[in-house]
Amino acid sequence: MIYREIPKFIIKRNMQKSEQTGIYFDHLVTAPVMKQICSEITKSYDYEVEFVENDYSDEFLDAKYNQGRLGILQYHNTAIYICFSDEKCEGRNSGIQSVPTAFNRYYSNAHTEKELYFYFLPCSGNNATPYYLFMYRLMKTTGFNFINTPPSLAGQITAFSSIDDIIRARKENGDKNSGNNATYIVKNAPHEYEIYGKTYGANKYDTSLICYAISQLAQPEDHIVLYEYNEQDLKELPEASLEVLRSMGNIEIVNIDDEIERQELEKNNSLRSPRFNAHLLDRLGERHCVLCNCGISEIIQGAHIWPVADIKRIHTLSSDEKLTYATDGENGLWMCQNHHKMFDSNILLLSASGKITYKTDLSKEDEEYITSVTTVSKLPARLITPDYIYYIGKRYGSAQIM
Repeated sequence: MIYREIPKFIIKRNMQKSEQTGIYFDHLVTAPVMKQICSEITKSYDYEVEFVENDYSDEFLDAKYNQGRLGILQYHNTAIYICFSDEKCEGRNSGIQSVPTAFNRYYSNAHTEKELYFYFLPCSGNNATPYYLFMYRLMKTTGFNFINTPPSLAGQITAFSSIDDIIRARKENGDKNSGNNATYIVKNAPHEYEIYGKTYGANKYDTSLICYAISQLAQPEDHIVLYEYNEQDLKELPEASLEVLRSMGNIEIVNIDDEIERQELEKNNSLRSPRFNAHLLDRLGERHCVLCNCGISEIIQGAHIWPVADIKRIHTLSSDEKLTYATDGENGLWMCQNHHKMFDSNILLLSASGKITYKTDLSKEDEEYITSVTTVSKLPARLITPDYIYYIGKRYGSAQIM
């Protein structure tokens, strides 16, 4: 890198869709914007700027369009990466979808003297929703500095302090908008975490950014697994994101693969299936026991309605059909360990209408205990689907409880 006495911006002029939209980076990153950035970062009001075309390349920019909505500000020996917000904040992720790409380019560059910033361009829509605040906090955790935080977000963009802190905030954000539940973080035990991340469309941005923040916060004793899952053709995160995560080195990456799931099904009657858990998260949301509302993630499990052992005994089913039934989110409910054991032992029974009843020959003391810990007498109506009724029928057969 050339030593520069005067700060210099080098910015790719073309965005991915500039030819279709007619919007180019030199329309958005104006002289007042560059002056503000330069004065805040370098304390200088003097600067140079060069808007370059797609075929330009150097040690920081490839010969492509502007990936990551980036501007590189070179000053002295430092390369300052500036990711600019989208001019629209009109849907989940639209305002920050370039952030993981910008981070990948920053993190992967070998230059040692470098900094990472985010600049809020004027935008249409609301960039101060709970979802956006959550994403900005993830960015802060990964190392982004914010140059011109809007008044509506002033004092709120703080780094997360721990993985558990992210889980709490993620749950709160998901409760406010179920459409934001593209990525789930599950704590199974102290220092044992699982990330269930979708990889299709806008979901890959959520998953990437959450993983980067978790990686930054991970302690040496933490064991973290990312399960990549999607029901469409794209089954992995972008290769650039995977390379960054591999380089960070503290998150194990597992693709939910049919063959691995099939082998697990053949070996075990109590299936510990990442796909089953992912489908339950999609259907039911965060882990809460449906029978007592316990939300302690470490003791919540996916309970099969039609047991895996029974599914495996149906010889007329192909291995693919068995796998489908065993991993179907409709064939399961979240239960705490206590209720899961009672359900598997048929001490506690579920009806096709969702009513909860107990084994008939219980002692008075046992029934009183079960009643005291089972705070729900009937499943919510939203869970009583045709598939649920089908699986209840498979579980109890002719003895099905109505």
